[in-house]
Amino acid sequence: MFERGQQDALAELAQRAERLGANAVIGIEIDTGTINVDQSGSLLLITATGTAVVVQYPR
Repeated sequence: MFERGQQDALAELAQRAERLGANAVIGIEIDTGTINVDQSGSLLLITATGTAVVVQYPR
């Protein structure tokens, strides 16, 4: 479950960067946390952050 959530968070980060016109993301950080919903369960939060950049390759 955690691995899938991490992959989903990174995929969303990449999609958002692409919408901004970036072709890379640097300084990626993944944070996790939980929120207790009630006595019977909790929610797992996975957040990916980074800086969207445009990398220019030499010709």
